[in-house]
Amino acid sequence: MTANKNFKRRVRERARRTGESYTAALLHLRRIDAKEHIVQWQRFVKPEFGYAIHVPQGWDERPPNLKNSPWETARYGDRSDRRHSIIVFRPAFHRPQTTATEAAEMARHSLEAAGFSEFELTEAEVAGITGARLTFAKHDAGRIWAVSEYFVVRDDVRFVVGCGSAVPEEDESLFTAIARQFEILPEAAQPTPAE
Repeated sequence: MTANKNFKRRVRERARRTGESYTAALLHLRRIDAKEHIVQWQRFVKPEFGYAIHVPQGWDERPPNLKNSPWETARYGDRSDRRHSIIVFRPAFHRPQTTATEAAEMARHSLEAAGFSEFELTEAEVAGITGARLTFAKHDAGRIWAVSEYFVVRDDVRFVVGCGSAVPEEDESLFTAIARQFEILPEAAQPTPAE
């Protein structure tokens, strides 16, 4: 019952976001779910940061780029196809009782300063709970780098799954599946090594 309710919510959300009819959104999401079952997944566990992430088979883990953000914990991607990548952030500082939506709004300001635009904030399922999805893009020489950042907060601990793509229409269903399968481990409330 709950899974069906969540699926209907996803259909309504997509229809609202894209302007599609409910039926068109329903068909699109059914195709996405069918593809999701075909993907072979592998699980990376980061107990020191309190999460596990599922990425497609063949993707690998790379070290964080702390020049990009001191809150990066790891990067994931396919070395043979650099059109998409995943970065997981776990900010060490978090104002108590901040929601995922509020965290996304705070992130938007620094992203705007970095040259991103076309922001859209929606509700999203992340790690099996309601979170927020902030989408934005950067255009350069006729190319696009589109990003979907999925925010989730549990017990005042915030996680951000940043999904970047040069082919956003192709990767949307993949990124949605990665966010939904993201896991917050029971020990997540413990301080990170940077705290």
